[in-house]
Amino acid sequence: MHTLSLLFLVCALASCAGGERDGAGQSGPSSFVDALRLESASDRRQPNTSGGEGKGKGQAEEFPETMITVSAVGDCALGDLRDGAGAPGSFSAELALQSDPMAYPFSGVSSVLAGDDLTIANLEGALTNRRTPITDGLAIRGRPDYAAILTRGHVELVGLANNHSTDYGLRGLRDTRRSLEQHGIGHFGFGTIDRRVIRGVLVVNLGYIGGRDGTMVRMVRDIERESKTAAIVIVSLHWGIELIDVPDMTQRRLGHAAVRAGADLVLGHHPHVLQGIEAYRGRHIVYSLGNFVFGANSQPRHTQSMIYQEQFFVEQGRLKRVEGRVLPVRISSTTHRNDFRPQLLEGHDRTRLLARLDRLSAALAR
Repeated sequence: MHTLSLLFLVCALASCAGGERDGAGQSGPSSFVDALRLESASDRRQPNTSGGEGKGKGQAEEFPETMITVSAVGDCALGDLRDGAGAPGSFSAELALQSDPMAYPFSGVSSVLAGDDLTIANLEGALTNRRTPITDGLAIRGRPDYAAILTRGHVELVGLANNHSTDYGLRGLRDTRRSLEQHGIGHFGFGTIDRRVIRGVLVVNLGYIGGRDGTMVRMVRDIERESKTAAIVIVSLHWGIELIDVPDMTQRRLGHAAVRAGADLVLGHHPHVLQGIEAYRGRHIVYSLGNFVFGANSQPRHTQSMIYQEQFFVEQGRLKRVEGRVLPVRISSTTHRNDFRPQLLEGHDRTRLLARLDRLSAALAR
């Protein structure tokens, strides 16, 4: 019976005088199970009324208790590698076979994502008609109208702070932003901050590429500024080493610094595999979400993924507690290739993924 499968990861906030977060100056929990059961009280920021609306709409006001559910998925490449469009087994070729191509990629999980208040994805590659990448390495490109895939999949917000958003230069990045906006998809990263009011609560999303010079300073400064007015601050970091399932020390330092600065959830991506979840000072750090709809690889070695959901409980403008859960996913609905349609896992495959994630997470608590 796996902790992640049956229990929400509960991190209520610190009850010490002055509202300091639980865990400051204390030894860590003895196991991952303990880390998921942190219980306490909170002292949080008052939200303001600026920002856009999420799925849950309304003016900023106080409620006895407001629950906001945020879903997060990993690397989404809505396109093909350079010159690969239309090749057998490619993302664009698979879409061409479907009767409703824009709905197809997220159709195996759309019912889950439709039921939350906000879904966040990491969008890798450019949505542009430009043909010449600026890199000699891997370059990912999809048609501008592929932004409709996110709309049909109930993904409202994407992070662009990653190593593939500028594969086709700053013009390609501008094309991507324009296409997203035309399809009603929010974006953040590379200097853009997403602020939106959901169920009367101001939620802020920030994004950074980890490991670059100055990232720590900028990130901490931005979090401290935004946390003065937002009830919920979510930070996404593109970091780590590809295909390594253990976070490195840079990830640990950045993740901890984000929480200490005021982040309420830290989401990681780039390794293309799952990494563990850490409970730190009453918050969750999801070190790597793995791949999700990943059109840039038709034969990936690693197909385990997840939808990570965090529930934020806000009372009178203050974040009181958070609860998380993992929904195990395989990035393809078939096992012999990537058909670019993630589906929820069941049975032994589900149990195996949860057991692996439990082990990876427990190691972070030692």
